Amino acid sequence: MVPATVLAPRATTRSGRPKDTAKRSAIITAARRLFASQPFDLVTMEAVAGLAGVSKMTVYSHFQDKETLFETIVAATAQQMIAALSAPEHGALRDRLLAVGTGFLDVILGSDICNMSHTLPGALRANRELAERFYAAGPGRVRRALAAMIAAAARRGELAVDDADRAADDLVSLWEGSLPARIAFGLAELSTHEEIRRRALRGTEVFLRAYRA
Repeated sequence: MVPATVLAPRATTRSGRPKDTAKRSAIITAARRLFASQPFDLVTMEAVAGLAGVSKMTVYSHFQDKETLFETIVAATAQQMIAALSAPEHGALRDRLLAVGTGFLDVILGSDICNMSHTLPGALRANRELAERFYAAGPGRVRRALAAMIAAAARRGELAVDDADRAADDLVSLWEGSLPARIAFGLAELSTHEEIRRRALRGTEVFLRAYRA
């Protein structure tokens, strides 16, 4: 995995009275719904404003452009997944990985992030800088955090890995399988917590059979 510099969403530099947090939350909720249901290029700030019940100027007072708005959503989602990686260092490795996998998949397979991830490819191929920003804000952060967790387990003698980054990719692939694509293409529904736990358990056990020290 090629390291990517973590970039925080670009903040709006306009001055004035404090922003309304309720309106900001409504804007983000509306944007998530639109990005999950339409291609990225078709989503407009006017549509976000209409769905959020605020003015277009209010949207721009919180987010300077559509890219920054989407990046904010990506970064927040990544933070949810990274929070799932903060499993306690004590206890059986299998139990720790299972807890991480369940929390990780709750976001990936149990929310609209599946649909959102498939609205971007065309837009990102045409804009390398935008692609790097989104990767750094989301997938890049999560993969590095998981690789660090695996590397720490290897140092403790719990895993035998030659490359923690590749092992992290292996583990995520075992957890996810083809389900994210199937959900995004409308061939499967969002997963229940019970289904997610079963998938996390199977992926974890296969990973440990391959990498346990």
